[in-house]
Amino acid sequence: MPGILLAVILYVAMAIFVIGMGWRMYRWIRTPVPLKIVLTPGPQKASGVLGRLAGELFGFRALAKADRTLWTPAWLFHVSLVLLFLGHLGGLVIPHIAQASLGLNEQQFEHMAQIVGSAVGILAIAALVWLLLRRLLLPRVRWISTFSDYFALVLLLLIIATGNAMRFMGGLNIIQAQRFVAGWWTLHPVAPPRDPMFTVHLLLVCALLIYIPFSKLVHIGGAALWSPTLNQRNNPRQQRYVTTWEKTDGNSPASS
Repeated sequence: MPGILLAVILYVAMAIFVIGMGWRMYRWIRTPVPLKIVLTPGPQKASGVLGRLAGELFGFRALAKADRTLWTPAWLFHVSLVLLFLGHLGGLVIPHIAQASLGLNEQQFEHMAQIVGSAVGILAIAALVWLLLRRLLLPRVRWISTFSDYFALVLLLLIIATGNAMRFMGGLNIIQAQRFVAGWWTLHPVAPPRDPMFTVHLLLVCALLIYIPFSKLVHIGGAALWSPTLNQRNNPRQQRYVTTWEKTDGNSPASS
């Protein structure tokens, strides 16, 4: 596939992702919350709310209490996904900054990236396979699963599998990949690496970017941050809750 066409597809996918996520988050922010519906027992101070949100965002605390067999692969996959994102950022987008910050030369950095990336890639595949088998083998989970649930898991599996294939087979020219990413980022597209697996991997990533704003995967926008059951303080007796439209109309009752 010509480099300019691949770059255009990536531009379109990124635009759909940014605009779609921006619109969804705008809708979340603008959705009125008529009542104090904090999930009890809830924190009464803002610091407690921040701690609760941090526990949900980084530890999936509620899921850990509800279903440990789901929490384990879900948490491992999300951690591996963050590590893979950081690895791509450091290895392809800002390699010189990443090398300098770690105090490594180019050869040492590539060796470390190969080892860490391989381990994280295997971990991500294992977690996704675990989640997929859970949906296929547990009757109660299979009964509530839809096509979109399987599609998201398979798409993620294919993306990480193609990435692992490039890493383990060693067919990717990392310098060409860095030049392609740098050219795309600076709006000066260049030819992509000739490895067909790179093109397949990038097209799958584009499909994921387009799919996210219209699917359950939209929760990467920080669903916990916008959930009134988690981001509210449990202080209805200390302070009267005033709705958004009451503030707008100027008829809000005085706080007690």
